Amino acid sequence: MKRLSFIFALLLLFFGTVTPVFAAKNYSDEEVEINPKTGFPEITEKPFVTFEEGVSGAMVNRLIINEERSNFVWENYMIGAYCTMKTENLKPFDGIVRVSAYYPFKNTFNGMDQPSKQTILYAFDLFAGPTLHFDGWKYIQFNLAAGLHYMYQLTDAFHLNYLGIGAVGTIELPLANHWTILMNATFAVDYPNFGTNRYMQPYNYSWQYHADLGVRYSRRKSNKYSYMHSRKQLQ
Repeated sequence: MKRLSFIFALLLLFFGTVTPVFAAKNYSDEEVEINPKTGFPEITEKPFVTFEEGVSGAMVNRLIINEERSNFVWENYMIGAYCTMKTENLKPFDGIVRVSAYYPFKNTFNGMDQPSKQTILYAFDLFAGPTLHFDGWKYIQFNLAAGLHYMYQLTDAFHLNYLGIGAVGTIELPLANHWTILMNATFAVDYPNFGTNRYMQPYNYSWQYHADLGVRYSRRKSNKYSYMHSRKQLQ
């Protein structure tokens, strides 16, 4: 019994001595800096915000189903500009807010051109949601976001308000140390009957496609690998 107690005491002494050494070694290997005020690990990658801008094109579709004849389909082709605000280093997901403004340059009804009766027609688009980053390759990166989508559109007949869900896929091409070329593709499905059309001409379905070409300049989010290497990257 005394022998077992002695062995148990040696084991306690051994683990009591070795465990702090391993713990200290792990903290030293990871180089975790402890905040003296809070006692928690120091946040080294602090959150920040980036901005993107560029040109954008959109195709808006609205559909009314008819049982006795062919369906009614409206298509609006638009061109405009967009601006995006993105958060970085927010866990577990970063966020995106994108605002776009469009001018419709072509309108069709069942494939037939419909010239606009008004000169000043426009649309505003808003998308917001969390985003995921896929950094598998050095010279090309992919982002995917899903969230809420809203659009206001002024037509010859109605003030349309769309509300639904959408998804945005982004390809990032690191041009230089602080410059990045961006290509976005958006698809959204909306409920289009919040506007003045809800009583006179409600639609059954509505969906949209967006394509963007933009650029981001950011000193905080620099590109470790880029097509045009700087002296700092080559060191």
